[in-house]
Amino acid sequence: MNFLARRLGPEDAPAYRDIRLEGLRNEPAAFGSSHDREAPRTQAQWAEQLGRSFTFGVFDGADLVGVASFRPEELEKTAHRAHLVAVYVKPPARGKGASRVLLETLIAAARNHVVQLHLAVTAGNEPARRLYERFGFEVYGTDPRGLRIDGRFYDDYLMVLRLDQGSEESNEQ
Repeated sequence: MNFLARRLGPEDAPAYRDIRLEGLRNEPAAFGSSHDREAPRTQAQWAEQLGRSFTFGVFDGADLVGVASFRPEELEKTAHRAHLVAVYVKPPARGKGASRVLLETLIAAARNHVVQLHLAVTAGNEPARRLYERFGFEVYGTDPRGLRIDGRFYDDYLMVLRLDQGSEESNEQ
């Protein structure tokens, strides 16, 4: 497989909608949102979202096989941070390099906007946690009961990747 990744735009809305809904349906414990919440959105809403977001896709030929987004924080004091969200790779593309290409592309783009990426990964999702660790993300805490789905609670590991070289854990003055 020869994977290529790029930022998605409004023209990618139909393919993005399909893969996003697939991920929400197949891996509900991996996302804060739900299939029922997002399925009714119109094509125009999907296109508008892609027009204003930092959403990336990885392609195998013409097929969109994975997606991920980062969302910069908006407040002045936290604008140095962004959150890696909505990561999903179709099962046939897993373990074949699609996730690596997708995250390399997203992280390179994030470096132009922020110095730190944060994410939450469901405890027990060891393949995802190991993937993030290969990119240098470190667990810094646990969010107990981070998600509740159909009455069941799921803890989340909180992870961070410092994009700036030589960052210090504290900046005391």
